[in-house]
Amino acid sequence: MREFFSYRVLHMFRTLLASLLIMLAAASCGPTQSTTGGQVSPGDSGAIRLRHVDAVNAVRIQAGLVPLQLSAELNAAAETHARDMSVQQRAWHFGSDLTSPRERAFRAGYRGEIAGENLSEGTDSDLMVLKSWLDFADTRNVILSPSGRGIGLGWYQDASGKTWWVQMIGE
Repeated sequence: MREFFSYRVLHMFRTLLASLLIMLAAASCGPTQSTTGGQVSPGDSGAIRLRHVDAVNAVRIQAGLVPLQLSAELNAAAETHARDMSVQQRAWHFGSDLTSPRERAFRAGYRGEIAGENLSEGTDSDLMVLKSWLDFADTRNVILSPSGRGIGLGWYQDASGKTWWVQMIGE
């Protein structure tokens, strides 16, 4: 019982620390999108990606993992899939042409393997989406993949204001 309690306390501490690191990263970077959602300005894409990578890397470093490098190819594959999910009106890992994350990354010029892909839809900001990914074991495991070396983030905001988010972690 004591081991279970210790694990739960450690897990709660790590989750709290990760949330704090994400908030600190958000406060230290440029333009932000409100935490309740809102329009994503096209001019903010660079700042959003850098803030995202900084927050992910803070969590990875705290877990003893190497930081990820932003990948233009993974960004392109993630953006393409975000737009495609909007067209399909569902967040899932297959393109409308049934391509996998690996195939989409390869088409965009990425030559490594794909450790995983995280998806979200809704009106949450980029950092709220990241926090939700860190709160669930499956998506957190993608972010904390020991083989991860590259990262891409893409999104598409449709006319209704819904934002479709795609994060790709490459090896």
